[in-house]
Amino acid sequence: MLCRYDITVIRRIELTSFASSALRGSLLLIALCFSGLVANAQQPTAKPQPPVSQSSDVVRINTELVQTDLMVFDKTGHLVDGLLPEQFEVRVDGKPETIHFLESVKAGSAQEAAQVTTTRQGDRVSTPAQSGTNLSNKGRVILFFIDDVHLTTQSLGRTRQALMEFVDKRRHDGDQIAIVSTSGQIGFLQQLTDNDAVLHEAIGRLSYKRNPETYAGRTVITDYQANQVAEHNDRDLFNYLVSSTINEYQLVPAKGGDPRGLSQLAVNNVRNRVRQINGQAKAVTSDTLDVLLSLMRSSSKLSGRKLVFFVSDGFISDNRGSNAVTMLKQVTQMAARVGIVVYTMEAGGIYSDPAVDAGRNNFPDGMASGTSARMPSTESSAMREPLRILADDTGGRALVNSNSIPSSIQQALDETSPYYLLAWRPDTAAERTGKARLKVVIKNRPDLRVRLRNNYYVPEKPAAQSEQPGTITADSAADSAPVVNSPEVELLEALGSLYPRHTLPTSLSAGYLNSDQGPVLRLSMQIERWAFASDPLLDAKKEVDVVGAAIDDRGMIVTFKQLLTVVSNPTQDQVLPVMWNQQLRLAPGLYQVRVAVRERNTGRTGSAQQWIQVPDLSRASLQMSSLFVAERKAPSTEQATGPGSLPVNINLRFARSSVLRYQTYIYNVANGIAPDIEIQARVLQDGKTLITMPARKLPTDSMKDHASMPYWAELSLSALAPGHYRLELTATARTTKSSAIQTLRFVVE
Repeated sequence: MLCRYDITVIRRIELTSFASSALRGSLLLIALCFSGLVANAQQPTAKPQPPVSQSSDVVRINTELVQTDLMVFDKTGHLVDGLLPEQFEVRVDGKPETIHFLESVKAGSAQEAAQVTTTRQGDRVSTPAQSGTNLSNKGRVILFFIDDVHLTTQSLGRTRQALMEFVDKRRHDGDQIAIVSTSGQIGFLQQLTDNDAVLHEAIGRLSYKRNPETYAGRTVITDYQANQVAEHNDRDLFNYLVSSTINEYQLVPAKGGDPRGLSQLAVNNVRNRVRQINGQAKAVTSDTLDVLLSLMRSSSKLSGRKLVFFVSDGFISDNRGSNAVTMLKQVTQMAARVGIVVYTMEAGGIYSDPAVDAGRNNFPDGMASGTSARMPSTESSAMREPLRILADDTGGRALVNSNSIPSSIQQALDETSPYYLLAWRPDTAAERTGKARLKVVIKNRPDLRVRLRNNYYVPEKPAAQSEQPGTITADSAADSAPVVNSPEVELLEALGSLYPRHTLPTSLSAGYLNSDQGPVLRLSMQIERWAFASDPLLDAKKEVDVVGAAIDDRGMIVTFKQLLTVVSNPTQDQVLPVMWNQQLRLAPGLYQVRVAVRERNTGRTGSAQQWIQVPDLSRASLQMSSLFVAERKAPSTEQATGPGSLPVNINLRFARSSVLRYQTYIYNVANGIAPDIEIQARVLQDGKTLITMPARKLPTDSMKDHASMPYWAELSLSALAPGHYRLELTATARTTKSSAIQTLRFVVE
């Protein structure tokens, strides 16, 4: 049984092997652009709410407030929640300020986005639409920034292990995670996702990218030492390095010879090396902070507070001959603007003195002078300084001198889970420019410590913008003429947008099946029907252009174009979404599927994205297709005793009172395997098993072809609280003990 598609549109243009050359060129550009950017992937889209009627209870207070997010800790370092607004005291440049509101916020909650967004816009809004869902947790946004150009081989190995452990054991269902590197070596996979295959592949791509000085000798000059000599004229250190070079190469003149010539060789050697190392270190540091700044800027449209883990072995941030300090300030200011908290993590582990490391400072006897002895501690402090600045100025913490990266990650997640959102109104020019000093304390509680970012962001008044579709106003000149894009350009922009567009609320579900010609990717798409109700031409037909693509990390692209005609049907339930489907033939691999829609009449656009891994189904081992799910309303005349016909649930959101129906195909049953297959389903949340269905034997008596056999079953959701879950289906051949596993994430509302 295949769940039927409730197609309420007319397909006019079918699948094409490749779209126009313009489309293919644009998609190739998209794939390249994602090498350095982060995009939102297959996060289940919350059901959009219809426009609120005028009779709804809407409370709007127009203000110009500054939002400050903060955390409160006791002496033991534990978070303190449940404090009241009257217990807080806010001072700006020493002057007390009135707290206009203070709320306790749960990171990743469904309410967080509304609380943070409305405050940043200067409006406090309370509408039934905001509280229309019972979902308490929508998931957190967690960004891992791996500073691979400043990581040693050992540190990189520890980082990979820690990331794998977090993905497999510590993350929560609903969390959106991105793994980004300074070098960009992760490429197209540097995107927000909850897909295990994408995250594992991204971690696997992390390799050694540090570019140290190619010097085969034993006189090591570190970035810090080069900086001290070049920028701070440390003569003692310079003389030490020269003496070490003389000793290493035995630059001793012959009897009666002039020693100055050989000494000058050592001096020139050290000077050239210092110049090269210092220049390269500055360039690498600048690149690191520039990529971090771009990452933060790209996350501005993500709702709620974001958590960034900056993993590095540290670097030099000297204001002499470098713009590192200025760039650090730009990064922390951008973090305040977009709501990012940074936890910096030193990946090198417990600090050890390199003076006793024969591989690091293996100089001949007598060379371990006082100069070399004082270097390790001062160098470690200098390399950690930018990590402390990034953390302190964004309200996070620098986690250094620890051998357990996973424990540090968990500690940061626990510390940032609940926080307070405080708002006050700036009065002076210094306060409005964000240059005033902000201090928050708890009255009469000296035992409590408040942690907040050193920078705060004052929202700018939004400029009047044209609401005409397809117009982009130039930033450099307010009076410049708008640029009107063609419909095709608008559609391609929606397809390649960093984040899904919801002007036309669009959802996408992709699943693969096997066929005689190989894997087939079945795409189910929908647009919320109420989105068309705002069109004054309600009774007229509406034409919607559709373009889609499946892109793998190698730049291979398969595309399709459609023209959909939506016809009003007064007898049809207007709550049902507009649904349609498409099929693509793909080679095995990891793909990101994208779809974009544009209504011709209004120019409104929408888009959706999803990752999917298509295995090689031609192998002889036991395998399984994707899980296809539908929702059966309970009570319903559709009995569980027969498969019936239900529309595919595309946005993977289910009512708690409903029944989830799932279907799959089992492949390669007859390839040397007796048709004795057991199927067992589990429901998990955050790695914990909540429901285990009894194992059922795959019915094969009536099947003539055991190479491909369907299986379907149902699961009541009444026992599950609103939240994010994972359905896991395991097929096991009892005679050979081989198995196949398929999972699917869904939301109960």
